[in-house]
Amino acid sequence: MFAKNTALSFKNAQQMAMRGFTKAHHPAAAITNAKSIQTSSVGWTNPNPGSELTVSTQNGFLPRRDPLPVLPSYFEKLDEILHEMPVHKADGTFGLLHTGRLGACIERELPMYDVEFVFDQRILAALYRDYSVLASAYLLEPCDIQFRLARNYGLARRILPANIAVPLDTIARRLNQKPFLEHSTFTFYNYRRKDQDQPISLDNLEPIRKFSGCEKEHNFIVGHVAAAQHTGAIVSAAMDILRHSQNGHRPEFNQALRQYTNAMGSVNEILAQTLKGCGDYASFRTFLNGCKTQSMFSSGVLFETHSAAHKYLGVAQSSSPIASLSTHLFQLSSLSPRGSLPCADGVDLLRAPNFRSFLSHVDGQARSLAIQSYALRSSESSAEYILSLGQILTYRYRQWANLRDSVPIQSAKDDAAFFEYLDIQTNHVRDIAELIARTHANMDNESLASSLRTKTEAVVHHAEMVRRSLERILDTQEPSPLPVSMIAY
Repeated sequence: MFAKNTALSFKNAQQMAMRGFTKAHHPAAAITNAKSIQTSSVGWTNPNPGSELTVSTQNGFLPRRDPLPVLPSYFEKLDEILHEMPVHKADGTFGLLHTGRLGACIERELPMYDVEFVFDQRILAALYRDYSVLASAYLLEPCDIQFRLARNYGLARRILPANIAVPLDTIARRLNQKPFLEHSTFTFYNYRRKDQDQPISLDNLEPIRKFSGCEKEHNFIVGHVAAAQHTGAIVSAAMDILRHSQNGHRPEFNQALRQYTNAMGSVNEILAQTLKGCGDYASFRTFLNGCKTQSMFSSGVLFETHSAAHKYLGVAQSSSPIASLSTHLFQLSSLSPRGSLPCADGVDLLRAPNFRSFLSHVDGQARSLAIQSYALRSSESSAEYILSLGQILTYRYRQWANLRDSVPIQSAKDDAAFFEYLDIQTNHVRDIAELIARTHANMDNESLASSLRTKTEAVVHHAEMVRRSLERILDTQEPSPLPVSMIAY
């Protein structure tokens, strides 16, 4: 009886709700319509052009339209629970997660919404964001309480109730994604502009959904969104690097490397402002844990309507598509014997279909064209390659440092899976620093222009500082890493 009424009410509610979406179609709400990336035989086209999460040289990894901040009125109760959920609400009061009331609220008050009638891509993307955020909050609520009390995680809830599991699974299948929270959903599709008439900037952004409501969570989300403004230039440079390598255009290849370096530098500048040390990162990091190998999930998560357990990775900072693109394009996955994160652990498989397709395309093209070998055949290209690696090192080191400082070292040691993950990350960042040193040692520095030689030597110096710091940590598990500011060149 409920399902029939739901179906009818949804059709009516959708028509009513769409009348309220007029503001969402304001010209400022659409960043730029995503276009296919066509560059000779290394060109690529979004396989799902109607999706909100596309890849383009205009928007990069940002959605083609601003995310939908408010759900249609049919989903009023879901919206209400998510608004009341954060540990610290915007009005200064405590939310449901503060005292562990979220689980009971969901079980008692959240309707079993029928989403079979939802086909609008913007609504689907918003529902996927909201249900996956709610799923993580429900499952990890006991861990958050335990962490605040004793600085360890304990055990998560293992069964996701049907009123979350059923709609989340339906929406995920419709979007060709996994039914679990992933990086781009929590960051790139989780912002609203305070003033729709103004561009994206740190001061004009606020998160739509939050777990803790703390300043660090705010900075984590809006920082990644503001930084992603420069991913259009990164995507453009990546495709130019592939194209000019294929065509043997050395000067244009070097220029594309410079474009990549400059865009990554802009990304790092923004993240340096917003991710200064770990701060209270730990206050919301609990909810970003996956359910694959983490200690709080002994054998994955059971959806109440499924018999098989679900096992997915979480939202590590290293799971950003920017990190994956850099790893694929510059062929960094071969550095570590066990395979370098963030790609070899399967995190790319959790992304939106267009992201998966693009990253797979870049990986295949970079391998086929041997981008690294092509760069190292010229001293000038080697120098530009080093400058790009320097920005990647800064980006990856900052992610690593925040991850390492987010959990007390003793807690990390007690969690074997986390500690192994951290160890792989440490090795990978060190390996990038060593690659910079090897590249510099094998090139003809005297043939470089003085300005380029000076820039290259500065990167090599910083990379050596990072390498020594990480060697000490790997040898002794020294608790204090090199300050991020020391490599923020």
